Amino acid sequence: HTHALLCRRGCSTMPPKREIEVAEGDTWKVPYWQEPVQQEQLALHDDGPLAYAAREGYIQKRAGRSRFRWNIRFFELKNGTIRWWRPSFKDQLMQPRPPKVVKNKDPRPKPVRCLDLTKLKKITRTQVKFPYSTRILLEFKEDYTDYKLELRSEREIEILEWYKILVRFTMERCDVYQEKEDPQVVAQPGLESETDGEDPGRL
Repeated sequence: HTHALLCRRGCSTMPPKREIEVAEGDTWKVPYWQEPVQQEQLALHDDGPLAYAAREGYIQKRAGRSRFRWNIRFFELKNGTIRWWRPSFKDQLMQPRPPKVVKNKDPRPKPVRCLDLTKLKKITRTQVKFPYSTRILLEFKEDYTDYKLELRSEREIEILEWYKILVRFTMERCDVYQEKEDPQVVAQPGLESETDGEDPGRL
């Protein structure tokens, strides 16, 4: 009986554990016999660590609160931020990569705006009919900025590639489906000021 009791006690004994940090201030207990988990192995993604996510290209952004105006801009996503520049009239037409405004410039000049994607609160994808099948709206945490950035592209694959990266920066996402798009004015290249007809606080 003593032997059986010892056996039962032995079987119920939990192996010693150690704590590992899985996030700032958060820990998780794992058995000592398990191989230590490396920070970069947590939340693995097929596209690699989020810190290395990068993309750049021409896409259209809604002009402030306007329902109809869209501006062609050159965007860069890098180091957890998204920023953009206003290309020249010619570059908006021809769309060379990169445009003259940033070409062969290191560091690149000050952008129109730079947003911290680690502060992204919510992303909304609106899927509508031709000519612009998808729009994406970025909303940030209230204590960071009330600025909202809405993007679209003439090429569906282009905006979907941007969405694929941007959606990784937030857990809150929303999908909206529209049978018919609201009347829109197609974005036209131009030399308009970034604040032309817009609220300067919402560039």
